[in-house]
Amino acid sequence: MSPMNNAARARHRRVRRPPRARTAGQAYVEYVLIVLLIVVALIGGDHSVMAQLLAAFKSFYSAYSYALSMP
Repeated sequence: MSPMNNAARARHRRVRRPPRARTAGQAYVEYVLIVLLIVVALIGGDHSVMAQLLAAFKSFYSAYSYALSMP
């Protein structure tokens, strides 16, 4: 093979990412999956954390507005 063919092949080779870039991408995907699982756990279901928190705020606001309406 001539040196010209090797140079042409070297230009057309697939560029590979360094291992560090691949692990950074993997870490990002893992982070997104964990966050999605946490969001689903907070929002999902009848007795979810968010439903309980909203019920507590409603109760507090109801008591607060009642106390303000007293003479």
